Amino acid sequence: MPQNDNIHMPISKSLEKLLKQNKIKFEVVEHRKVYTAFDSAETQDIKLTEVAKGVLLKGKKNLYLAVLPAGHNCDFKALGKLAGDRLSMAKENNIKNKLKTKIGLLPPFGSLFKLPVFLDKKLLKNKKINLPAGSYTESVVMSVKDYIKLENPMLGNFSVKK
Repeated sequence: MPQNDNIHMPISKSLEKLLKQNKIKFEVVEHRKVYTAFDSAETQDIKLTEVAKGVLLKGKKNLYLAVLPAGHNCDFKALGKLAGDRLSMAKENNIKNKLKTKIGLLPPFGSLFKLPVFLDKKLLKNKKINLPAGSYTESVVMSVKDYIKLENPMLGNFSVKK
């Protein structure tokens, strides 16, 4: 995959820096403005199983980032067991205040926010993964292997089809 050094791309600056510092090969894909992973898959004409979404979860003390296929929902019980914590969806103010970003703009890279990451095993079937890039009009595509190397997520089965 070609590295994209086009400076006009509004991919999150911190994400771009993270990927370049770790020598991760990535490709930035521009698409029409979307607010959900489902719309992102539709717009880019790719399978829902190839598009990942990040879900911010709140435990008793910590925030967690769950990364799962676009067409799936989080199974909070299964994920709670994995995390050893009772989990619920984080509120909009958690995203705004703690992570300094907006809903729908959270790139699923926990290392940017010092958050533990959980990756649903269903995404391991793909060679490449298409992730939100901190913008409503860009996604970043990289190999699943590189994503795992970068984020060192805890793997588990915690997503259910919508």
